[in-house]
Amino acid sequence: MADERIRGERWLLMQDGPRDGFTNMAVDVAMVQTLLQPALRLYTWEPWAVSLGYHQSLTDLDFERLRADGIDVVRRPTGGRAVLHAEELTYCVTLPASHPWNGESIERVYRWISEALAAGLRTLGLPVTAAPRPQQEQNYAHHAACFAQSVRFEIDLFGKKLVGSAQRRYPQGVLQHGSILIGPAHAKLSQYFRAPKRHAEAGSEPLTAISLREALPEPVSANDVARAVIAGFEQTFGIVFQPFRPDNQWHATVAELREQFAREMLGDRTARLAETAG
Repeated sequence: MADERIRGERWLLMQDGPRDGFTNMAVDVAMVQTLLQPALRLYTWEPWAVSLGYHQSLTDLDFERLRADGIDVVRRPTGGRAVLHAEELTYCVTLPASHPWNGESIERVYRWISEALAAGLRTLGLPVTAAPRPQQEQNYAHHAACFAQSVRFEIDLFGKKLVGSAQRRYPQGVLQHGSILIGPAHAKLSQYFRAPKRHAEAGSEPLTAISLREALPEPVSANDVARAVIAGFEQTFGIVFQPFRPDNQWHATVAELREQFAREMLGDRTARLAETAG
């Protein structure tokens, strides 16, 4: 159901081309830290990347295989589990501290954003659902992979997870981002763990997740999905999008944050190597 408080709002719209993992996370954080309007960003990843939740350990990642396959590793600013960003469209929604939703619960904001995403995906002819699954919360912590289960108001199709999301609150506002699966390549994630038995749940992803390629009779591109998502937000909330126009300060902020994400990952990997050597 639409929230009348935001009907007619002007949101910024960013439709980015493919970027590396550090840059993608830097842009998402720059959005929530600097923008004074609500914003929607839609983007892809080049090269493919594994993103880890904010508190997730690197210990069991097979960095040699990741490097051989040309896959980056980045830590997300949000929680949750590992995701292989491949053959997907990623969305990011940020809301400034002054926005009416900033005072709402995490679950309620999840639900509203999920409703808009689901409305957009239905324009592709998909009978998607967005419903809470509280009984799965306890099991979720044992899964290495984000798409191993559905939690909160994740979007499902035929009982399988199609969209995975994570949210974080900052002093400056709300950040929520997530992956919309276009192809099945995300299921390769389990290949990049050193301990397959310990992370057997990651290998079960094909049974619990579904991609648009598997569900639709004709292939769709990231641009097709982006148009559907934009339409879903417009129809659900009655908002008006305006293009985001970055300035020099924006580019400087993103570059600084990108360097921060890269340094943090280098530090995490150095600590991991020290633990292994010990």
